Amino acid sequence: MSSQFSHTCAALSTANGKAGIAVIRASGDDAIDIASKVFRPASGKALSETEANRAVFGTIFGADGNVIDTGIATCFIAPHSYTGENTVEISCHGSPVGTSLVLAALYCAGAKPAIPGEFTRRAFINGKIDLTQAEAVGELLDSESVTQLRLSVSKTGGSLGRNIRKISDGIENMLAAVYAYIDYPDEDMADMTDAEIIERIGEYRRKLEKLSATYSTGLAVTKGVKSVIAGSPNTGKSTFFNLLSGYDRAIVTDVAGTTRDVISETVEVCGIKLHISDTAGIRETSDGIEKIGVEKSREAMEDGELIIALFDVSKELSEEDEAFAEKIYSYKDEKNIIIILNKTDKAVSEKSVDDMKRRFENRGFENVVKLSAKTGGGKKELEEALLRLYPLSEGDISGGAILTSARQYSAVTMALEAVKRAERAMKELTRDMAGLDLEEALSCLCEADGRKVSEEVVGKIFSHFCVGK
Repeated sequence: MSSQFSHTCAALSTANGKAGIAVIRASGDDAIDIASKVFRPASGKALSETEANRAVFGTIFGADGNVIDTGIATCFIAPHSYTGENTVEISCHGSPVGTSLVLAALYCAGAKPAIPGEFTRRAFINGKIDLTQAEAVGELLDSESVTQLRLSVSKTGGSLGRNIRKISDGIENMLAAVYAYIDYPDEDMADMTDAEIIERIGEYRRKLEKLSATYSTGLAVTKGVKSVIAGSPNTGKSTFFNLLSGYDRAIVTDVAGTTRDVISETVEVCGIKLHISDTAGIRETSDGIEKIGVEKSREAMEDGELIIALFDVSKELSEEDEAFAEKIYSYKDEKNIIIILNKTDKAVSEKSVDDMKRRFENRGFENVVKLSAKTGGGKKELEEALLRLYPLSEGDISGGAILTSARQYSAVTMALEAVKRAERAMKELTRDMAGLDLEEALSCLCEADGRKVSEEVVGKIFSHFCVGK
């Protein structure tokens, strides 16, 4: 273990404040001896003599020897604990005064205050979890949606790390074949031909491409997608905004230009977190206040990752609509775009709506949705379009092999680029050149799951954790 964590630490693991119960955790070689000075089992046995993993009732004493509370203590013997060290968890009544006195008693007995994320960091250092699992614990604590919670729980089981290690093990085996040929060219020791190595490298390239592609979805679930609802005045943007929000968040009238400012909300649609902004209708105007709103709308579109562009199909497209469509088209290669053909409940005919849909599709827009924001008709098609942009299935959530941090994505994409170079080297150069690239890919994958990572990176990850986890 790092000398930084050679001591026993202690912290409150439940939220600070008044509660029915509070849990205080101590971890380290001396955890049981230190806790024995604070907690005395009602059985009369010493805490060190109690059965491991068994909750025992007893009395909790303060540093001055006075009784603080009664509660329950559970001892976990190394390596069979969360941290891989001797660990004691003391459960007492959730009084802020009481928990502070229990912690003070543990500190006086020899424990030191835990720093943010220290318990999980000790688990990582002691090999109980890999770095992807540790990051998943942090994401679990930060969960703001059911989907994010379920994905984080799946990842704490190590699915992402296992996927990365499976790829790195395969690359390591290929390296053995490459170097056997290089070191003993006349001994016929290579167990794979050049063609077989090229085929195998291509296999791992495809696996890394598939893993790398999960990052956009991982971000959409955990961090959310900055989304902008835009369109000409009176296309139903605020009604659509209210449909996604689930309540009347924005004012809706038949008067064009009602929305003057950007209104924001965070919603979850089929597991994808959207940070949506309802913007003022985009048009040329002499109204000073509306002009400011239109400028803010344009800025929101520039800043957004997903643009949801609304067009009113109850009438012919106006010059303003045509100009707006051209602006949206200019974003086609740099942003995700969903075209909403709104007010289908008021459309002249189904044919007119289909004609407009084909018109946008012919311009290269792949996600064109017919919808009535007022009635909700077509919302399922909207969800399907969103999932085409950010693929997410039940298997993805339960499987958990999805990249969710920039660190993971960077390491995997660097490994992918190295594998691509190795593939080219095998086809155009020599095995030894391919071997150098495969070594780099292996190093990047070891960084991805934490087998090879700097203390600085580890420290930065755990600094975002709360104290007590």
